[in-house]
Amino acid sequence: MTSRKLLVLVLGAVLALSGCGTEFVEGQTTQPRPTHEPDAELDPVTVVNPTAVGIPKLGAWSTLIPLGLTEHDCPADTPCLQPPPADQPMQAGWYAGADPRIPEGDGDEYQPGEPGPAVIAGHVNGSGGQDGIFAKLHELAPGDQIVVERNDESTPQPPLTFVVDAVASFPKNQFPTEDVYGSTDTPELRLITCGGEFDRGAGHYRDNVVVWASLVS
Repeated sequence: MTSRKLLVLVLGAVLALSGCGTEFVEGQTTQPRPTHEPDAELDPVTVVNPTAVGIPKLGAWSTLIPLGLTEHDCPADTPCLQPPPADQPMQAGWYAGADPRIPEGDGDEYQPGEPGPAVIAGHVNGSGGQDGIFAKLHELAPGDQIVVERNDESTPQPPLTFVVDAVASFPKNQFPTEDVYGSTDTPELRLITCGGEFDRGAGHYRDNVVVWASLVS
C-alpha cells in the first residue's frame, strides 16, 4: 500500500505539533468549501522537491525539511505527521512519505505543483514559548498568497504561487482528515499548525488550524 493510501485510510491522526495531535472522526466532513477558481487551465508543472515556503502577508519564510510519520505523542495510538523539531520553531517541513527513511530521497507523497494535496506543517510556538513560523497562520484569509520555492540540481525551477481558498480551526477530535488529505484533481496545498487554547493539563493545544490553497502560477 502506498503512503498516499495509508495516510487517508490509516492515519487516524494527522499532526503532532507540540503535543497537538488530532483524532479521526468517522464521517467528519466539515470544511469551508474553496472559494478560488483558477482563471485558466494551468500549464503542467515540473515536480521537484520543495525547498522553502513564504507567506508575504505574515512576513513568514522558512526552508523546508522532509517529514515522515511518527507514533510518538499521537492520539489513539495511530501514526501521525512527524513535526519539525520543537527546538527549532521557525523551521517548517513538508510531508514527504510515511516511511521515516523516505525523506532522505524523493518520498512518495504529493509534492507542491502536482495534482493532490501537498502538506506543509509548522509550529505555532516552540518548546521555549517563542513564536513559531506559523504563529499567525490563523490571520490568513481567502485571496492571500503562499509561495513555495523549489530546487532541481540540473534545472532550476521557478517558485509556485498558491492562493488561499479557506482557513479554519478544528478541535483536534474533529479534524476533517479526508478533506485535508484526500486526493484532488488539481494541485493544492495545505498548511497545518496548532491553535486555540493551550490545555495545560493535557499538555497540548486544543485545536488545529488548517489553510487550504490552490495553485495559480
